[in-house]
Amino acid sequence: MSVRSEGSGPGSIGRLAGRVDAALFRPVDGASLVFFRVAFGLILLVESLRFIAHDWIHEEFLEPVFHFTYRGFGWVAPWPGDGLYWHFAGLALLAALIMLGAFYRLACLLFLVGFAYVFLLDQTLYLNHFVLVILLALLLCVVPANRDWSLDAALRPGFRRRSVPGWSVWLIRMQFEVMYLYAGIVKVNADWLRLEPMGMWLARRDYLPVVGPLLDTDWMAALTSYGSILLHLVGAPLLLFRRTRGYVVVVYLLFHLSNHVLFQIGIFPWLAIAGTLMFLSPDWPRRLVAGLADRIRSGPLAGREGSRG
Repeated sequence: MSVRSEGSGPGSIGRLAGRVDAALFRPVDGASLVFFRVAFGLILLVESLRFIAHDWIHEEFLEPVFHFTYRGFGWVAPWPGDGLYWHFAGLALLAALIMLGAFYRLACLLFLVGFAYVFLLDQTLYLNHFVLVILLALLLCVVPANRDWSLDAALRPGFRRRSVPGWSVWLIRMQFEVMYLYAGIVKVNADWLRLEPMGMWLARRDYLPVVGPLLDTDWMAALTSYGSILLHLVGAPLLLFRRTRGYVVVVYLLFHLSNHVLFQIGIFPWLAIAGTLMFLSPDWPRRLVAGLADRIRSGPLAGREGSRG
């Protein structure tokens, strides 16, 4: 029996249950889910290739003579010989398959296992956004992000669907909602409220042109420290409401871009941007592509071609 039929009686609980049922099970445009699949695959493809190109594989995994493995995972060890290089090459290939939507579910599952293996090799190399990658790879194993704009759909026309169930979009949204809320909660501690380590981090970047002198000030440290708490604890819930989400998405985009410029924290800003855009209307990528196509068709070149005819 559906949630809607159970909660169809009078009162606010019944109305809320009906709205939840509609949000989770009604078909929605799958374009944003496709966008996230492509973005995730592209980001992890580049990241896997960076490990090979910069030889971080040797520096972080092969050169150390001892690895601080996680409790219960002492049996996880680097592949012998060049095995770890081939492992990252395989991760790059799997990320490309995810991006293209080819053998999608198998690629997601193998990427999840392969990336989790790398994560478990040494806990001194812990990065919170690697945990996020593992969680997102797990969710991508479940959601039908290959139903459109994918090689799977191109090879099997009957498989193609423009719509996906609403829960598949909400699953990604809620992962980022929880992440943002937790990021705000953990910042409410004595050090962060005393403007550290943000003050120290910003002061180290006083060499930057134009903004450098501003970064080495107490008021900027206070603005960024307390502002980030408010953004996550207040802004993240506002992403769930149609009237406010557009404004909050813009603020988050600026926040993540500034993090990339100032702190260069790897792939996290790009993953977070892709996840934040999931809170917009599910059809936004399709409308964006259609709008750009209309502009191209009605642009100056189109006008000149018409005058020649």
